Amino acid sequence: MHKVLVAAGLAVSLSACASTYVGKPYDRAAANVQSIGIADDALPEKATAWEVASVGSNFGLVGALANAAIQQSREKAINDALAGAGFDAEGRLEQRVITSLDSQGYRAKVEQNAARQKRVYLTSYKSAGDKPDAYLDIVVTNYGYLSAGVGQPWRPTVAATVRLVSASDSSKVLMENQIVYNGMYPQKGVITLSANPQFAFMDREDMLADPARLAGGIEDALNQVADTAVSLLR
Repeated sequence: MHKVLVAAGLAVSLSACASTYVGKPYDRAAANVQSIGIADDALPEKATAWEVASVGSNFGLVGALANAAIQQSREKAINDALAGAGFDAEGRLEQRVITSLDSQGYRAKVEQNAARQKRVYLTSYKSAGDKPDAYLDIVVTNYGYLSAGVGQPWRPTVAATVRLVSASDSSKVLMENQIVYNGMYPQKGVITLSANPQFAFMDREDMLADPARLAGGIEDALNQVADTAVSLLR
């Protein structure tokens, strides 16, 4: 029930939001950043599998409770399938970020920070060895699969906030933005990425029938978010 209320509140707040999000652009020449430490522990512990307009949501409290049980059962099955496929979402994201930063001429490494509170930026950063010039903090607030409603296809979804802060002064934000891959409700100013049609599933059974492709859809979405985040540092 808690998940239902949270999702409903999120939907209302996003759809009612009239203001335009304004990120902080990056000035590469002025920042003079050559090396970047990537903050770890960026993702929630589990993937989600959310159906926006479900049948149960139309039948009051009883329907909402039944719907929550269905959602939780589906998410457990999806996460079990991803685990069975050996899918490490955190590791895949970190490796893609390193590769993308390298392609832009940065030296990059993952920093093993203490376990963070999920869905928020770190309040402090540390390095093993030489301190980098800046820290890249990518916070994935949600990842998994999303369907618009009963009978609608399931596609990967990722929502992330990203910022680059100076290593000498973490209160100095050099870049900040938001990125959404196949989001529920578009928001003005947020970088929005379309879903790859290659990774569309008709229902739960279809998703569970091919765990490798299920994992591939999330990896593809995370790759696109990682590449987009790094492209902000050109």
